[in-house]
Amino acid sequence: MQVVKFHEVEEGLRATDPETLREMARELARSHVAVCELTSRAGDCSHVTEQESHARIDNLDVPELVALLAPVAWVSIDLH
Repeated sequence: MQVVKFHEVEEGLRATDPETLREMARELARSHVAVCELTSRAGDCSHVTEQESHARIDNLDVPELVALLAPVAWVSIDLH
């Protein structure tokens, strides 16, 4: 079995266009909210609006997006 190294995932993400990285980050944020709502007590799961989340993601630069996405991407790639 060939294992993908974390730095290889980071390199791949850095080579991805910023708008695709932002789209990936938005989907990750949506997923987080969905999981949080499933695992929280009713009324306990407080998040910013989707618009605010998008605005915050839009303000991230590529290194910040890579740092956000790399751990999840690494798991997905290595399990693939």
